[in-house]
Amino acid sequence: MIYEKKSYVTGSMCDSKLKLSILAADEIVENAVTEIMGDLGIDGIVAMEKYKAMWLIAKNSIQFFRRPVWREEFTVRCFISKYSAVKLILDTIVEGKDGEKMVHARTELAAIDLESQRIRKAETVGFTPDMAHVTEGEDPEFTRFPKTGTVPLETITVRSTSMDYCYHTNNIEYVRFMLNTYDIDFLKSHDPVSLEIHYGSQSFAGENLTIEKMNGEDGDLFKIIRDDTEITSCRISWQAE
Repeated sequence: MIYEKKSYVTGSMCDSKLKLSILAADEIVENAVTEIMGDLGIDGIVAMEKYKAMWLIAKNSIQFFRRPVWREEFTVRCFISKYSAVKLILDTIVEGKDGEKMVHARTELAAIDLESQRIRKAETVGFTPDMAHVTEGEDPEFTRFPKTGTVPLETITVRSTSMDYCYHTNNIEYVRFMLNTYDIDFLKSHDPVSLEIHYGSQSFAGENLTIEKMNGEDGDLFKIIRDDTEITSCRISWQAE
């Protein structure tokens, strides 16, 4: 099955350069993943109510080829491109009117048992192989991040408006936390090339999180830490205009 939706860049989706923002692109990807899982009848709500489990995004990798601009039309396509016993890989592609690939994301999902907190086999949460549209595309793949080298940058407090329906910090909020460490002059003079984020644990309203950062040739590496526990790690790569 392939999920498909036509849309256009609205004002709230734009950054300061009237291009599709990183946050909006991340939101498009997560919404597409949610929608196709819903169309297949195995989304998070069904998993909770029927299978006593929860689908979690473990990793998300987004490549930017050209970001669409304000009012530009685009098409979103999403499908399960790979799968194993315990994880699903979904590809989300944003294309222009002429078929130009503008954004390509790859998302890894895993199901967690609500009682034991252990990973469940995908087949126990409603997935069947005929739901997949298997491809052998080369991009974007997940990478390994360095374990050390980041240094504390700032501390933030998670607020109530950052919660999702499970009362965990929303995945997109972590990206917002990290983007807010850049000043407006940097964001105006650079375009994103890629973003890869790994979700290792959960955080909740009222908790204090430390954002750590390390600059590298292949991008800026971030880690979000709570009491010496790594919650999230992320690499964002940029190119100067």
